[in-house]
Amino acid sequence: MLKKYRDLLALLLGVVVIPAIWVMQGLGVIELSGVEVLGATIAIETLIAQFYFRKKPTDENTNGQ
Repeated sequence: MLKKYRDLLALLLGVVVIPAIWVMQGLGVIELSGVEVLGATIAIETLIAQFYFRKKPTDENTNGQ
């Protein structure tokens, strides 16, 4: 279940926003300025997935101590 704001943000970006950018690019609604931008969105999508499926610490306030 979504307990943290950043989990919700990761899901929204990873499932809605970035795929919507890809769909709009594919349909010709928007034009991304080069292949580099499309590659950057793929990298961002990968980082979001890694963040969401990370091993969550039991207490995030310990700072590794």
